[in-house]
Amino acid sequence: MPETEGVEVLDRRGAELPRGLVFKDGLGNEVRSDDFFDGKRPVILVLAYYDCPLLCSLVLNNLQQTLNELKWTLGEDYRVVTVSFDHTNTPAQAREKQALYLAGYRDEQVEPDAWRFLIGDAKNVRALADSVGFVYRFLPDSGEFSHPSAIFFASPKGTLTGFIENLEFPADQTNLALMDAADGKLGSLFDRVAFTCYMYDPKTGRYVIHPMRVMQIGGGVTLVCLGAFLGVMFFAGRSRRRAVARAAAPARSTRSTPSRAQDSPPSPAVS
Repeated sequence: MPETEGVEVLDRRGAELPRGLVFKDGLGNEVRSDDFFDGKRPVILVLAYYDCPLLCSLVLNNLQQTLNELKWTLGEDYRVVTVSFDHTNTPAQAREKQALYLAGYRDEQVEPDAWRFLIGDAKNVRALADSVGFVYRFLPDSGEFSHPSAIFFASPKGTLTGFIENLEFPADQTNLALMDAADGKLGSLFDRVAFTCYMYDPKTGRYVIHPMRVMQIGGGVTLVCLGAFLGVMFFAGRSRRRAVARAAAPARSTRSTPSRAQDSPPSPAVS
């Protein structure tokens, strides 16, 4: 279709998101792209315009549903930033969208900066979209935009680590993408070990089981368990030998001590 020609998501994983880009929040306050990243929490980035007739609302609705299913907590473990790529959108529209989607997040109250909704001029928005590979077009005849549906993941320091190009964002894939963005430092020890069993497949755009890593981890676990078993058996055997030795010592002492009759010299004969 001519409307979707050239509209796509380019793979820009590993790119550094630009600093110094200027946006505004729902209160009209200036927010710089530097403020997206705090060095601690990974970020989900969404590009969507606020009066989109259909697709953007589907993306945001499905993302909200996914966030409600994640094991991680919005604001505490990660943040979300939504930026409109329609420079005519207003702070009031951003504020309305933020209130709507924060109200639908679980039964928990989170800080406003946990999920930001921003606007910006055409130049700054285009620079951000280009940096993550989000290619969109304005359609003059309809006054709307032709664009892909995707969410992007960035590290706490602003490196693009991955994306999911779809209308739906499965919770398991989003969990793995956030762990990838956090360099495997998100979640419990079990979560981190399990994460090493997966790898991102650019052909499918999904995280899949890596058989070799599973074998390596399984072999390592087997060696640890075997070492622990042998260690337990060794120390248990040594303890038993010591116990037997202690029990046998009094018996040997009793057998080796001569009786008083044997120790006394024979009485002299009385004539």
